[in-house]
Amino acid sequence: MKKFIVLLLIVAALFNFAACQKSDNPNTDTTVTTVETTVSEPTPSTEPQTTLPPAGEDLDLFAIIDQIYEVEPIDFEVIDTEVDLSDNDNVKYFTGLDNADKIKGAVASEGAIMPSAYSLVLVQVKSAADKAEVAEEMLEGIDPFKWICVGAEDLQIVAQGDLIMLFMTSSEASQTSDDFVAAFTEILGETDLELKK
Repeated sequence: MKKFIVLLLIVAALFNFAACQKSDNPNTDTTVTTVETTVSEPTPSTEPQTTLPPAGEDLDLFAIIDQIYEVEPIDFEVIDTEVDLSDNDNVKYFTGLDNADKIKGAVASEGAIMPSAYSLVLVQVKSAADKAEVAEEMLEGIDPFKWICVGAEDLQIVAQGDLIMLFMTSSEASQTSDDFVAAFTEILGETDLELKK
């Protein structure tokens, strides 16, 4: 029985070595992509890249997050999630709000697998008149230590029109909340509300 197991292990090792050898077969499928890149200096613009639709119209929050990442690229994977407004626990986890009574929609972008805290949340309020109250509730209600073993010490909330952005990250992160507020401002124009914790 022992000889059989040893023989089986030797055969398995031989198959392993054979599978790992470099192939000299020229028919092996390999794709090489060449990308030509041109570099141009960005021209400073005082106008926002995006104009928000009139208050009350639905915003494409996923598209705005994509635009923020175009202006302020990140070097890790994120998962963008539409917040389920019918689930108060979900609303609380992502926004800090106890319920979704005053909001029209929300999208969260959080790190997929990473050792530090990171969260970018966009919330559209039903009425721009409520944004200061909603932003204040978000600031007081959000748990910057909602992740296991890590927390966000750098937290900022800004708003423009009926759109609120909550951003929080670890103080050790290379990108700060100020970087993302600058990206938000570049895309949508000057903020009309800013809160920090």
